[in-house]
Amino acid sequence: MENVQSKYKQTRRDINYHYLFVRAQPGKPTLLFIHGFPSTSYEWYHQINFFEPKGYGLVVPDILGLGKTEPKTTNPNDFLHTEVANDLVEILDGEGVEDVIAIGHDWGSTITSILSVKHSDRFLGFGFTTVTYFPPSVFPPLETLLEFQRQTYGRPLMGYWTFFSQDDAASAIEENIDSFIDVIYPADPEIWKTYVNLPGEWEAFVKQGKTLPRAPYLTAEHYEHIKASLYEGGLASPLNWYKSNLQGVNNHIRDTVSEEDIKIRKPAFMAVAKYDYVCPRDFAIAGVEKHAVGGLTIVEFDTGHWLQLEKPDEYNNALERWLTSTFKSA
Repeated sequence: MENVQSKYKQTRRDINYHYLFVRAQPGKPTLLFIHGFPSTSYEWYHQINFFEPKGYGLVVPDILGLGKTEPKTTNPNDFLHTEVANDLVEILDGEGVEDVIAIGHDWGSTITSILSVKHSDRFLGFGFTTVTYFPPSVFPPLETLLEFQRQTYGRPLMGYWTFFSQDDAASAIEENIDSFIDVIYPADPEIWKTYVNLPGEWEAFVKQGKTLPRAPYLTAEHYEHIKASLYEGGLASPLNWYKSNLQGVNNHIRDTVSEEDIKIRKPAFMAVAKYDYVCPRDFAIAGVEKHAVGGLTIVEFDTGHWLQLEKPDEYNNALERWLTSTFKSA
């Protein structure tokens, strides 16, 4: 990663974004990798090591609330998805990069969705990793959503949101950071069916300071990076990715876009994790198939949520095949 620069960009709304940057070699596109919660730009190190030597440009930001991006705002309104998307476009414009493909994971997939809706002309294509395309919509009351999931899947999928929305969630996680990380990156993804899907389970696990076998793909270096990043920045800010949705911050976006806008009009790539128990396989595929009108490639992987960490070689090769077969500049 010797050619990777660590840079900062002050956006118009006074967010000082940290991002990793590599300028594309002539004829190559730039990949905008957008991580989710509770990660940083470090999450994409396998992809940086793979694509940088091949001449691809890279823009890999720390998203709002995480990593070295400042301030660690606790105002849910600052997490308005369209504003975060605007921030990332500002970074691209500031670097003067063209021919960009946005690729998201977790909340990064949500922001990639907004980039497609609001800034389609700025990008060549869009990639979604484990978490599918989500067009703007009105977020329902959490209990209504959990009950719908119970009826559809036999269990709620987002029960952990009840924990993340509590006033003491940040301090509870900070006091038991290892317990939190053990659930986020488990050796067995099946444990998400209990600790992540069911309300109250992750909260009790963390507050009791319990532990689980940690995923082998989470290296000691990566673990220490996550732990240090969360200790330094705290959880009060990034938990607003959840609180902002629950408070309806993003509800009005749907009223500002047309039916044409919510179609994915550029080529799309969907990396599906068969054992992601928050964004199940069938839901992920249906979500992107319904809206992709510019071409769609779906690749399935035998992994949990952290697909790009668990099977980086398979993921990188599949992504490169899509890039080279879809875009002349790749």
